[in-house]
Amino acid sequence: MLRLLHRLLPRSLVGRVFALFAVSMLVFVGVGMGMFYRHQYLQHIEETQNNAATLVELAAQAVEDSALIGDYDTVKRTLSTMMKQSPFASAAFIDVGGATIRVEAVRDAGLAPAPGWLLDHVGGELYDVNRVVAVGGKDYGVLRLHFDERKLASQLWLLLVQSTSLAALVLAISLALARTLLARWLKGLDSLRFHGIDAAIHPDAPLEIQAAIQAMNRSAASMRDEYGQRIADLMNSLVQHKSALDQAAIVSEVDRDGIVTAVNDQFVRASSRAREELVGRPLAQAGASWAPSSTVWRGEVAVPGRDGERQWYRTIVPILDAATSIEKYICIDFDISERKEFEDAIVRNAMRQGLLARLGRKALEAGPLPELFEMAARLACDGLGARHAALFAFDRESGTACLQASRGFPSNTRATPFPCGAGLEASEALARWTTGLLGFDDAGSTIDAVVICAGRPFGALAVYAPETRTFQEDEEAFLNGLGNILATAVEREEARKRLTWLAQFDTLTGLPNRHRLGVCLEAAIVDAAAGRRRAGVMFIDLDRFKSVNDMLGHSAGDELLVQAGARLRDCVRSGDVVARLGGDEFAVVLPQLGPAGEAEDIARRIVDALAEPFLLQGQQLFVSASVGIAAYPDDGIDAATLLKSADTAMYSAKQNGRNNFQFYLAEMNANAALRLQTEHQLHLALERGEFELHYQPKVQLATGAVSGFEALLRWRHPERGLVAPFEFISILEETGLILPVGEWVIAEVCRQIGAWSARYPSVPPVAINLSARQLGHAGLPQTVRGIVDAAGVDPGLLEFELTESMLMEDPEAAVRILSDLKSQGMRLSVDDFGTGYSSLAYLKRFPLDALKIDRTFVRDLPGDSDDAAITKAVISLAHSLNLKVVAEGVETIGHVDALRAYGCDEIQGYYIGKPVPAAACAPLLQPESLVA
Repeated sequence: MLRLLHRLLPRSLVGRVFALFAVSMLVFVGVGMGMFYRHQYLQHIEETQNNAATLVELAAQAVEDSALIGDYDTVKRTLSTMMKQSPFASAAFIDVGGATIRVEAVRDAGLAPAPGWLLDHVGGELYDVNRVVAVGGKDYGVLRLHFDERKLASQLWLLLVQSTSLAALVLAISLALARTLLARWLKGLDSLRFHGIDAAIHPDAPLEIQAAIQAMNRSAASMRDEYGQRIADLMNSLVQHKSALDQAAIVSEVDRDGIVTAVNDQFVRASSRAREELVGRPLAQAGASWAPSSTVWRGEVAVPGRDGERQWYRTIVPILDAATSIEKYICIDFDISERKEFEDAIVRNAMRQGLLARLGRKALEAGPLPELFEMAARLACDGLGARHAALFAFDRESGTACLQASRGFPSNTRATPFPCGAGLEASEALARWTTGLLGFDDAGSTIDAVVICAGRPFGALAVYAPETRTFQEDEEAFLNGLGNILATAVEREEARKRLTWLAQFDTLTGLPNRHRLGVCLEAAIVDAAAGRRRAGVMFIDLDRFKSVNDMLGHSAGDELLVQAGARLRDCVRSGDVVARLGGDEFAVVLPQLGPAGEAEDIARRIVDALAEPFLLQGQQLFVSASVGIAAYPDDGIDAATLLKSADTAMYSAKQNGRNNFQFYLAEMNANAALRLQTEHQLHLALERGEFELHYQPKVQLATGAVSGFEALLRWRHPERGLVAPFEFISILEETGLILPVGEWVIAEVCRQIGAWSARYPSVPPVAINLSARQLGHAGLPQTVRGIVDAAGVDPGLLEFELTESMLMEDPEAAVRILSDLKSQGMRLSVDDFGTGYSSLAYLKRFPLDALKIDRTFVRDLPGDSDDAAITKAVISLAHSLNLKVVAEGVETIGHVDALRAYGCDEIQGYYIGKPVPAAACAPLLQPESLVA
């Protein structure tokens, strides 16, 4: 609706003011006429009703008089007379007898017809008039009158038409006058359209119009000055822009026929032609095939010149004259040769990137490397537009290279080595070989990229072009990209092979690992089952390997494992498989096992070989091996069972003193189960207080007095009772429980010494056996010092016993630890002397107080002359070193007499007394107590 009103709204100010005035007048006249006509309508109805009432009263009197005498003719004449000029259409007198006298009014044919709505409205306002005719209280009849609605409506309609016509005439005259005056008053605004001169002001114009024209004249004068300056500036700017365009663009003028009429200096320089050669020629000869037209033409053109063809971007604009006809053309060119070259380079690089992506996807497929190499050679030719490409592989050891993949090379040249160094210096050698093969016609220009894999040159990817050509940096980058992809693929393949090897072989020794051993053992079992023969497996564990690690470090331990693996390979047959299971454990698979003696021979060679000294860090160290042997099908029918049986046999070898081999027996499983149970219970024994100490006395031969005690560890099991030491001491050593248990022993001995010191005036020293684990523990002296200080006992009442084999495992470390213990005032002795292989040079350096002769040399005294000689020699050696001698295992009076005769200082054994609890030692601690 608003849009329609907007369209109907006049555009001129006069039209809008006149429209506003006309609408206002129409509303005013319409409302006034409506009110006027309503007033006239109501007044006319009211007057008609009043006149009708008066006529009825007058007619009623006349009718009453005539009705009284029965003169109905007079009644009729009276009614007829009343109907003239009355508003009634009919009149009737109805007497009491029902007789009716009716008179109709004569209709006026000259009345204008009124509309139906007005007739209906008038009829609704006027009702029939009924008047009772009565004389002297007696009714003679009824006078009934009916209004003439048509006549009344025609009168009202005529009034409406006449008044409306008059109002319309007055309105039209008023609007015409207003239009004339408005046009005259606002006529001066037309002059505001012209700015060349000031607008004229009419004297009779309204003051506001005059003020507006004056203001507009002032604004027009100001604008003329301002725009004049702007036009001057614009002309100056246009001149400068033209000059800038001449400097920045290649511009020429062309007439309507397409002939060049003028060119700027840029055109001359860019085309490398003289101005005279350009002017007068068709523009089409200086670029694209353009034909004159009325539209702007744009496009790229190739312009020939003395320096070669150039690429221009051209815009040709038609210039029109005043009659809109083409006067000439302006041709503007920009040299886009460099941009086109750059775009071409981008397309080439995109193509090369696509080739690199193809090779990358091929490499990710992890297919055979020869296929990838062939694809790389083919893509190198495609990417660089060459006919020949090759991938060479370097052999650094032989100083040669060979062709791995190629394109455009003879097929019989593959894998033929030729002298060539590896790396960047290989380019000349590759070029010489290729030139000799292809000739200078096909290998005139070359570019190559070295393929570096894991920091070493794997080979080179080279491309050869027959023409003389300078390869660009992007081409070199593309070839290097191919080389990098090949390097990644080769590295991944080598890593895959390396991982495959690592999954099956031990990195330290190069031997097969546990997984590989299982595969070989399963294969040996399958072959043995098919050939109905026996196969076997050996489980080998190095004894005291942890001591080497603890004393010399892991590097020495690793070297020991490498040497042990090499010795194992030398001990087995060619078809046997030696593997490292982990740590210090090895295994040997015997695919073809003959009689039991064959496995025994191999096991004996292994034990003897590993018992030989190892040279580690300039020192000779001794270890041994425990070997367990299991055979198929006697000890198991699958690899897991055979390995378990061999492992069980190996533990049996350890329990039998190490440095030996054992064949698997069924009862070993029960022993192994008992061992596991014992190990578990030992972990809880210390917490539960199940350990206790027994003390065995030592006696001086010269006086028979008690010279000391040896504290011996015992385990009182809640169910098994007192467990023999050989059943749990080795387990404590192997599991490392010997360290906390050893500390408990030292603390308990100190506590007992304190208790004895409180009761007896003189307490002899108490000896404690140290294990190899304790001696190898760097913090042993500090631990002992802390325990002794806490107990508050005399350090001189403590004596530590060590075996000579323990001392010789790491003599230098043993010297340091023993010296520290000695400096604290404690006594030191070598236990089981004569059973090991101690060095006399080191024996002299150890800060010892006594040597204890092993029971094996005492057992057959005095009857065995060899034992007697050894015993005498040990006693003599000890005394020469100012060491006291203690003989163990003294059980008879013959032992006592012989040792007294040899000059032994002290004895210990069942002849003197068995190990007993501390409470049973009370009699031996009494003053003047003598035992022997």
